[in-house]
Amino acid sequence: MNSLKLIFINLMIPSAITAVFALLVYKMSGVPSSLFSIAPYLLYALTAIVVWVSWHFNRNRFIYVLLPLIFMHLGFEYLDSAHATALYNYGSLFYPIHLLVFLVLKERGFLSVWGMAKVAFFIFELFLVLYLLNFPSIALDSFLNTKIFAISFAPIKDVSVIVGVFIAFVMGVLVLLNRYLIYNSSFLVILITFYLALYYIKVPHATETLFLAIGVIVFVILIRESYRLAFYDELTLLPGRRALVEDMAKLGRKYTLAMIDIDHFKKFNDTYGHKTGDDVLKMVASKFANVGGNGKAYRYGGEEFTILFPSRDVHESYIHVDMLRQDIAQTPFVVRSKKKKSSKTIHVNISAGMVENTSEDKDPFSVMKRADEALYRAKKSGRNRVVKA
Repeated sequence: MNSLKLIFINLMIPSAITAVFALLVYKMSGVPSSLFSIAPYLLYALTAIVVWVSWHFNRNRFIYVLLPLIFMHLGFEYLDSAHATALYNYGSLFYPIHLLVFLVLKERGFLSVWGMAKVAFFIFELFLVLYLLNFPSIALDSFLNTKIFAISFAPIKDVSVIVGVFIAFVMGVLVLLNRYLIYNSSFLVILITFYLALYYIKVPHATETLFLAIGVIVFVILIRESYRLAFYDELTLLPGRRALVEDMAKLGRKYTLAMIDIDHFKKFNDTYGHKTGDDVLKMVASKFANVGGNGKAYRYGGEEFTILFPSRDVHESYIHVDMLRQDIAQTPFVVRSKKKKSSKTIHVNISAGMVENTSEDKDPFSVMKRADEALYRAKKSGRNRVVKA
């Protein structure tokens, strides 16, 4: 389960964007009308940028988020009232499902099997909506007009509200349990923003302004994803060595640094396989991510990790590292064998060496070297222990 702090941060960023654009609509009388008139063109420009960046970073789900909004806006703008109303009803029903599908599907290149499948699915959606616009289904329209709630969500149909609530619930579960918080939290806010855009469609400029808000959210996700790719380890989701080097440059006069290693990890990998070894790394990293004492954990490389404690002395920091060591040692890890159809419970141990910086240290790298020497002593003295230098 994701920590409440991380969930709050990841929900607040896209929510703040939606709130700013919603406030612009609410305070429309005090905002120059020319700003609202260029909102669609800003959305087109953002979409073009997203398409270009997504193509290079192989993050094409963002393209599929924005293109339907472009088509819906064009339909609302240029179709006659009957067709625009039908597009509104179909969009309110299909787009939330579309969002969930492209959220859960893994990223693959356009030319891969999964990439081509997503392209085919998107084209199928487009043709389905175009077909329904030109050859309306009486049964579907009757279903969409079914009255379910005592209160009215007009102009949004009750069936679309139920679909939206269900998908919001699924996304909420993913926010709580799934490790890709950036995506899950942002897509949940995008879903809510989309329904706000449809609910206030009769308010001048509200829909295109809130569609633009979704475009900004997607653009911000791309920036955050680019940062994550550069500074975070893909396997453990902890900051990587590059992030460690950047953060060490920001340290003040007093800090503690811990170097940590998983005991007998090579032997473990050779015995149970690299897939199980990766699971061990993820389990240990999940513990490190919640270290106390204002500490921040990094994956240094392989089975080695680093924890920085800014403005903390070694004695205070030692308590938190030793608590991590005990927690990991007491956490059972189940190794399953597909061939033998059996499982085995084992325990993983870590060793750590930690030091506080002194006036004799030239830079944080010399502190790291001393912490590495303390780690070596921890291993030589029996492992599963923390040594203070």
